[in-house]
Amino acid sequence: MARLFISTLKRVSFDWFRSFPLGSINSWINLETWFLSRFYEDDTEVTMDKLLSTVQKKGESVCDYIERFRNLSLICPAGMPLPMSLQTCRHDFLNQVEIRMGAVKVHTWKKLVEQAKIAEKSAKMFEPSKPKGKWV
Repeated sequence: MARLFISTLKRVSFDWFRSFPLGSINSWINLETWFLSRFYEDDTEVTMDKLLSTVQKKGESVCDYIERFRNLSLICPAGMPLPMSLQTCRHDFLNQVEIRMGAVKVHTWKKLVEQAKIAEKSAKMFEPSKPKGKWV
């Protein structure tokens, strides 16, 4: 049954499955529990207010944030046109990433991810280094 289930996984869910170390899934119940805890949508309704207040968390990669925002936007009953979703998501990046995005226009989620990764990499290059000793 598990093999049949695995053959139905696509994109994000398949990448999630592949991230497990070999041998870490040892039963159907185990796989089911992990899958539901990661992908099951609870009964909490995603309001436009919740969507608009969704921001990138400190330490969260842009890819993870974009995925989280996009998943929420897809289940928001009010809906939002794609250009508005992309713009809203982009404006809630961490400040150093948003600044490095500049005036780049994106029209797809794929392009947003590509440009955000570049901006995130640039932001990391210019992060101030942390002191290495006891003395600050």
